[in-house]
Amino acid sequence: MVVSGKALHLISQHRDNCDREFAEIQNIRDQLSDTLETCRKARERLKAASDHLTISTFVILANVRKRQIIKRVLKSLELLRSLRSVEKDVAELVNKKEYYEAIQLILNSKKAAAAHKEYTCIADLATRLQDTLDMTEEKLDSVLASICYNFDEVVFKKLKKAYDLLGKTQAAMEQLHMHYSSAVNESALEAVKPFSTEVSMEMKFQEMCQAVPTTKAPLCLLNLCENLFLVMRSYYLLVNWHIKNEEYLPSSGNVFDIERNVSREYIKQKLKAGLVRIWHDVQAKVSTFLKSSGLEEFPFEKFIQMLGILRKLTQVAEVFCGDTSDMLTDFIKTQSLSYIKNYHRGRMEELKLFLENEGWEQCPVKTTFNVLNLQEFKQFKKYLNSVKSDTVKSTQSETTSSVPSQDDSLYISKYFTEKTSRTPFEIFRNENVTNEDIFGLEPESDDTDVSDDEPDELRRDFVEDSDQTVPLSPSKVKETVIVTNTTLSVLRNCGQYLQISRYLPQLALEVIMFMNQLFDYYFYAVHLFFTADLEVSSATLYSAKLNSVLKRITNTINMATEDGLTFECPSVPNHLDMGSEENLHGCSERIVAVESVIFLAKQFELLQPYLESIVAPHQRMILEHFKENTLAVVVDLRMPVYMCSASKAVDAKSALVAMSQVRWDVKDVAVEHSPYVDMIVRKIQVFALRLENISARVTLNCDVLNSVWAMVSKFVVHLLVEGFSNATKCSNGGRGLMQLDYRQLFVKLEKISGLKPVPYQEYVDRYVKAYYLPRNELENFVRERTEYSVKHLLALVSSSCENKRDRQALTAIIESKEAN
Repeated sequence: MVVSGKALHLISQHRDNCDREFAEIQNIRDQLSDTLETCRKARERLKAASDHLTISTFVILANVRKRQIIKRVLKSLELLRSLRSVEKDVAELVNKKEYYEAIQLILNSKKAAAAHKEYTCIADLATRLQDTLDMTEEKLDSVLASICYNFDEVVFKKLKKAYDLLGKTQAAMEQLHMHYSSAVNESALEAVKPFSTEVSMEMKFQEMCQAVPTTKAPLCLLNLCENLFLVMRSYYLLVNWHIKNEEYLPSSGNVFDIERNVSREYIKQKLKAGLVRIWHDVQAKVSTFLKSSGLEEFPFEKFIQMLGILRKLTQVAEVFCGDTSDMLTDFIKTQSLSYIKNYHRGRMEELKLFLENEGWEQCPVKTTFNVLNLQEFKQFKKYLNSVKSDTVKSTQSETTSSVPSQDDSLYISKYFTEKTSRTPFEIFRNENVTNEDIFGLEPESDDTDVSDDEPDELRRDFVEDSDQTVPLSPSKVKETVIVTNTTLSVLRNCGQYLQISRYLPQLALEVIMFMNQLFDYYFYAVHLFFTADLEVSSATLYSAKLNSVLKRITNTINMATEDGLTFECPSVPNHLDMGSEENLHGCSERIVAVESVIFLAKQFELLQPYLESIVAPHQRMILEHFKENTLAVVVDLRMPVYMCSASKAVDAKSALVAMSQVRWDVKDVAVEHSPYVDMIVRKIQVFALRLENISARVTLNCDVLNSVWAMVSKFVVHLLVEGFSNATKCSNGGRGLMQLDYRQLFVKLEKISGLKPVPYQEYVDRYVKAYYLPRNELENFVRERTEYSVKHLLALVSSSCENKRDRQALTAIIESKEAN
C-alpha cells in the first residue's frame, strides 16, 4: 500500500514531462513522414530526369568535376614547388642585396604554408622556412655589422626596410650599437697587431700594445687613429642619414602612428647617446695604447708628431660629438708634462756642454736676422706678425686655443661627409711633412707670408751676409747681429718648446718657464765665465736689478725644484785665452758672449706678445715680470764684462807710480800736463789699435764700441781719483795741475774713442773741485757722496782742510759713515 502510494506520487510529479516527451515523439513521427514524402518525390523526379537526359550530359558533368579536382591538386603541387625553392630564391635575393624582397618572400611563404596545414609535407616545409628566416636574419646582421666600417646609404636603407618588415627596427638598432662597440675593439686590434712583436689569440689589447716596440709606436698610433676614425665616420654618416630621413610625423591618434613615433624618438635618443659612447670607447683605446707606448723614450720629432695626431683626434671628436675630450686631454697633459720635463733636463745638460765648449766666435748672419729666420719658427711667423697689430689680437687668441676653430671644424667635416677613403691623419704619412703642416689645417700655404729668399735661409743654420762685400768701419756700423752657435741652439730649443705649446695650450706656461730657464742659464754662464777675472771693485758696475737677477738665478741653479729638476753650475772653461794683451784679454770673446745674450733677450721680447696670447690672462703678469726684471736688465751685463778688458787697457800700478812722482804742492799753475798722461794715452792708443783688429773678426756696432770705451773711461777716472787721493800734499797749483791733466787726458780719449762727451768724467771733475769747497759744503759732500771710498774722502779732507778742528770733525763724520 505504501509502495503504491509512492509510485502514484512520482507518476503525478513527472506527468507533465511525460506528456511533453510523448508530444515530441509525435512531432518526430510527423517529420519522418514528411521526409519520406520528399524522398519519394525526389526519386520520381530523378526517374523523370533519367528518362529525359542523355548519358553524354552526365559525362560532361563528371569531367568538370574531375577538372576542378585536378586544378586544386595542381595548385597544391605549385605551392609545394614554390615552397621548396624559397630557400634558393631567398639566397639569390640576399646576394642581390634585395633584403626586403627576401624577407617578404619568406613571410608570404610561411603564410601560405600555414593555410595548407592539411598536407603533411607542407607542415615539414614550414619548419624549413623558419630556419631560412633565421639564417636570413643572420645574414642581415652580418651585413649590418659591415656597415660599421663603411657606411653605405643604399645598403642601410634596404636593411632598415627589411627590419621594418620584420618588426625588429629597435632590436636592429640595439644590435647595430653592439656591432659598433665590437668594431672599435676589432679595429684597434687590427691596427696594433702588425706592429706587435708577439701576437696570439689569447692576448688582450693592452698586452698587444705593450709588445709594440718604441720605434714603431708613432706609426702604430697613426694606424690606430686611422682605423678608429673609419668607424667613427661610419657612425657619423649613420646619424646624419637618420636626421635627414627620419622626420617626426604628426600622430593622427592611430595606435600604429603613436608606436611608430615612439620608436623613432627612441632610435633618435639611442643614436645621440651612441656618439658619446663610441668616442669614449675610442678614447679608452688610444689612452691604453699611450700608457703602454713608452712615451718618454720618443725622439722629439716623433713626440711632436704624436701630439699632432692626438690633436687631430680631438678635433675629430669635436666634429663627431661636440666632446672636448677631457679624458684624453688630461691624460695627454700629464704624460706630455712628464716628457717635457725629461726633455728639458736633457736640453739643459746639452746647453751646459755647449757653453763649456763654446769658442765664442761670431756666426756670420744678416743684419736683419732674427728668430723668425730659423726653421723651428717658420710656423710661427704669421702669428708673430699678427700679434703686432691690435686689431687681430682677438683672432690670435682664437687661433692658439685648444678648441678647434670654425675653419678647423669645416676642414675635419669634409672627411666625414665626402665619399672618400681619405682620413684627416693621412698627412702624417708624408715623410716630408713639416710641423706647420701637421699643426695647421690649411692645405694651402699663404705665399704672402714668406719672402722669396726665406726657404733657403731656413734650411741653413745661419744666413751669410753676401751683400756686404766691403766691411764698414766699426764706428760707422749702427746695427749688427752677434750670435754664437749656442745662441742659435737655445733659440731652436725655444722653437721646439713653442711647438709643444701649440699642441698643448694648457701647458703653455710650463713650456714658457722652461724657455726662461734656458735663457737664465745662458745669461748666468756668460756672467760666470767672463767676470771671473774682474779685478776692480764691482760696487759701481752692478745695478740693483742685475744683482737681483743673478741672485735669483744662482738660487734656482743651486736649489732643486719640486719636480726634482736640478741643474749643475757650468764650469769656467780653460780653452779661452783671457790673459793675452794682444787680444785685449779675451775682449772679442767677451763682446760676442754679452752681445749674444742681448740678442737672445731681444728675441724673447719679440716673442713676448705671442707668449702672452697663449697663456691665461691671469698668467701674463709672470711674463711681464720676466720681461721687466730679466730681459730688460741684460744690457747691464756689459759693464762688468767689458770692464774686465777695459781695466787692463792701462797698467794701473805703473800709472799710480807715475802719478806719485808728480809734485802736487807746486805754487804756480803748470802749463804742461804731467808725463803720466802721455803714458796713459799711449796705452789707450794701443788698446784702440787692438780693438780695431778685433773688429775684423767681430762686427762691432756703435753700441758695443761705446760700451767698451765707456768702461775704459770709467776705469781711467777711478784710476785718476785713486792717484789724486794718494797725494799727501797738494797746493792750489797742484789742484790746477790735476784739472789740466784730466782735461787733457779726456780730450785725447774723446778723439781716440769717438765718445762725445766722454762719460764718467764728472766723477774726477767733482772730486778735484771738492778741494775748493768751503767747510759747510765740504761736510755735505762727504756726507752725501757715496760713490767715493773712505780713503778718497779722508785724503780729500786731509788735503783741503787746514783747520785741525775741521779736519778732525770731518774725519769723524767719514769714519762714522763707514761704520754705519
